[in-house]
Amino acid sequence: NPLIHGDFSAATLKVNGSLSVTGSMNMGVNSTITSSSTFNGTATIIPVNTSGGAVTLTIDSDQKVAGRILIIKDIGANVSAGYYITIGTEGSEQINYTSDALADTIQLTSNYNSITLFCDGSNWYMI
Repeated sequence: NPLIHGDFSAATLKVNGSLSVTGSMNMGVNSTITSSSTFNGTATIIPVNTSGGAVTLTIDSDQKVAGRILIIKDIGANVSAGYYITIGTEGSEQINYTSDALADTIQLTSNYNSITLFCDGSNWYMI
């Protein structure tokens, strides 16, 4: 197998072996989500602003790929107003949050809270 291969015109890269990055590395940032919606983008970082009310973010089943990482960040900080971020999934996959068992939905209930999730191909787990 070649050390590096992929469809570079489609921005797909696979490294067979270790990858060492000297310097900075960037991750895609989604546009800020301000109302309930389904996420099916290519970004890793998903900012959510609850200044206009509570937001439910549904992770599309197309995101259910082993190794996929999502970082969801509350940038609205409106928990005192009861404006929480609820995260759910579109299909049968579930989400693990803190020490809780797998669940259909989870809720971020602290101002400026964030969660980093990874998918094992079946469910989402907090890192």
